Amino acid sequence: MIEIDYITKAQRGDKQAFKFIFTSYRQKVYRTAFLVLKDYQYAEDVVQETFMQVYLKLDKLSNPVAFDKWLYRITMNLCIEVIRKHKKISLEASKEDLDVDRENLVIDMNAPESKLIEKEQQKSILKCISELPVKHRAVLILYYYNDFDVKEIAEILGSMEGTVKSRLFYGRRLLKEALKAEGLDMPENTDGGVMYGN
Repeated sequence: MIEIDYITKAQRGDKQAFKFIFTSYRQKVYRTAFLVLKDYQYAEDVVQETFMQVYLKLDKLSNPVAFDKWLYRITMNLCIEVIRKHKKISLEASKEDLDVDRENLVIDMNAPESKLIEKEQQKSILKCISELPVKHRAVLILYYYNDFDVKEIAEILGSMEGTVKSRLFYGRRLLKEALKAEGLDMPENTDGGVMYGN
């Protein structure tokens, strides 16, 4: 999380502080929305609407320490709205959409070979996650890629902790099966924390 000072300054109308918040979180919000929605255009729309709501409502956030959870609650609510309006996106991701996640999955051909392999593995993991049912997809994304714990995810999604635990358990199992079909093993640190960095 960024320093609370930036959030409190932005709450007082400091545009540079808000710009810093936007720059710090934009990619993470985009990745979260893209993995949930599996459509880069919808994901971009969610990013724009998310930060519009943050800009308009930030002064009403009573506890700046809770900014991360508040931000992702807005993001996930907007994703759910998009899914309700466009139900087809919760089914199968098109190859075209998965290939156009340019900003997060670009492979640097000048990077060392080990880094290229890691990028390829990351791309395969993201692809497998994007093909899971949306209820499991959302929990895995918040847990592994945004580093929220079960209690925080329950608050973000407005669910019971037991529901989140169950979805996390079955999501891991489905992901493991999907990765196995791709000839990959589950990353070692999937018992907690971020799977492949932010």
